[in-house]
Amino acid sequence: MNIGILGGGISGVALQRQLKHPSEVLEAAPIPGGLCRTFWKDGFGYDIGGHILFSKSEELNAFVDSVLGENVHQRRRANQVLFRGRYVKYPFENDLGALDPEDRYECLIGYLQANFPKPSNFEEWMYYAFGKGIAEKYLIPYNRKIWKIEPRQMGVEWVERIPRPPVEDVVKSALGISTEGYTHQLNFRYPIQGGVEAMVKAFVTDGAQVVCNARVRAIQKDGAGWSVHDGRQTRHYDHIVVTFPIHEAIKCFANVPEQVRNAVAGLRYNAIRIAMIAVNNESLMQKSAIYIPDPEVLPHRVCYMGYFSQNMVRPGTSSLIAEVTMPSGGDLDLMGDEAVLQRTIDDLDRIKIIRKSDVIVTDIKRFEYAYPVYDLAYAKNRKILHDYFDSIGVDLLGRFAEFDYINSDECIRRAMALAKRLNAAGQPEEIRHGK
Repeated sequence: MNIGILGGGISGVALQRQLKHPSEVLEAAPIPGGLCRTFWKDGFGYDIGGHILFSKSEELNAFVDSVLGENVHQRRRANQVLFRGRYVKYPFENDLGALDPEDRYECLIGYLQANFPKPSNFEEWMYYAFGKGIAEKYLIPYNRKIWKIEPRQMGVEWVERIPRPPVEDVVKSALGISTEGYTHQLNFRYPIQGGVEAMVKAFVTDGAQVVCNARVRAIQKDGAGWSVHDGRQTRHYDHIVVTFPIHEAIKCFANVPEQVRNAVAGLRYNAIRIAMIAVNNESLMQKSAIYIPDPEVLPHRVCYMGYFSQNMVRPGTSSLIAEVTMPSGGDLDLMGDEAVLQRTIDDLDRIKIIRKSDVIVTDIKRFEYAYPVYDLAYAKNRKILHDYFDSIGVDLLGRFAEFDYINSDECIRRAMALAKRLNAAGQPEEIRHGK
């Protein structure tokens, strides 16, 4: 069975690495990677966001270790929240003792007395799960920044990503007793050399069929299989897996029902700009990431690349990446790259994360598809999308093909699960009939 994998991001190459059937990856860009790309400028490497790998699945961890071999190490999470000039250990509710007494009391009493009705939107869920103090001081402003939509206009389909802490941990943290939230995230894996892109390169083994500069233009049913045209030639596959953004993929299929096209058009997402800022000292080596709920500061998060691996920076220096989300085509998106970069530098200088006088190298890049947005129409639109592709026998895989807010580890885990299913199917008919 010949399988076409349309899209060469982490999901596509991880799937191909585990397939026993003949397969071919078609990637529109000059090199594979998708959002798992690493860029370099003047000796500084940076990723498209904070791509670290942690998982509860020992099978997945072992698989990643086997793929990366000696080019992987573990780092302890050192994330913090910058709240009113104070650094609070992440997750916020596990370090309430770092707050001033009034904020600490309001967060603790709000958590203990939370008695809100069953939530129908994301804002209500934050009150329901964490209480008034934590919701209003941290969770609501931070999520308003990252999603660029009012939380009350978001659904709750994805909130299982946000673990709820035990009462004992919140009380201990308010009393200044050290606790750790999300213990499976305490240590993360990251390549020693090459940034997150090293993981993509490691997945692509010698002899793997990965065709770059092959932007899919048309996908048509071809007897029992599929024809895929990339603008230069037509390729034939027994089965296809779509891993590139569904907003682009849906344009390639003919005779798609209007209801399905409308559902895809209704799936909201945010683009992102990544600003890399390097300084002439090692001040940005002590933390892994900082979350910034302050609405007056443009980025919602900064990640210290030298903490992930010292090989991402030059000796004696350090760097960060600042993440700024924006609805595609909105006012913020229309700001030029240099304006966004300068505003980011000014804001980070003002809140004392960097000093402008220390900056030695900068860079900025924009990426169209970064965050699926779970608005109130999300669940309905996504179901229509998935029901349709199930009906025509096409698999969707990855964050923007499935349209699901998943990290690299979950992309790899789903690729592993899909590979097992496809490997167990001897013929295309068995896939179409769900065997």
